[in-house]
Amino acid sequence: MKKILIGIQILILVLILIKAASVVGLIKKTDYLSATSLITRQALAESPVASPASGKMPSALGQPLNETAGDDLTTVKDLASALAAKKSELDKRESGLRVEEQRLLALKKEITDKILLLKSQEEKLTSALESNKADEVKRYKDMAKVYESAPPAKAGKMLEQLDIKTAAGITMNMKKDKAGAVWGYITPQKAAAITKEITHTGGR
Repeated sequence: MKKILIGIQILILVLILIKAASVVGLIKKTDYLSATSLITRQALAESPVASPASGKMPSALGQPLNETAGDDLTTVKDLASALAAKKSELDKRESGLRVEEQRLLALKKEITDKILLLKSQEEKLTSALESNKADEVKRYKDMAKVYESAPPAKAGKMLEQLDIKTAAGITMNMKKDKAGAVWGYITPQKAAAITKEITHTGGR
């Protein structure tokens, strides 16, 4: 850059001298034009401007245009790469969420199936208990008829030998007058235990 400025200054100085000489007639006009052309060619030869064949032109800041365009292209490529990376990250997260959603749906179905199975088992168990209870009540009623037909003293003696639960079940299914007659042949301790069992079961 310094050499260019010096060349321009020399060119201006030479032009001034030649102009002055032509005025006073020291040199001819043709010599003036020849010298001017020669100096101009020398100045252009020292200029940093590249020929069109080189494919490079200086920018306003002294930077080649193709280099500026290359920087812009690099910036665009970097931005595109960053966007692609972000898209890939979002795709992975979306895929992970879908997998987690499928896992939760499968877990929900498993829990629902287990709940339905437990409800089914509960219903079967309830039905079985009700059936057993009905059979038990029928058995107590049949036994109560036997005790009702027996003499009160004999029926009282048989009740004394039974467990509290069975004795209470039979007593509850006997007719009140028959049960009262048998009650007089049961010891107070046994009668109290049978009464407690009947109260505990709600008189059923």
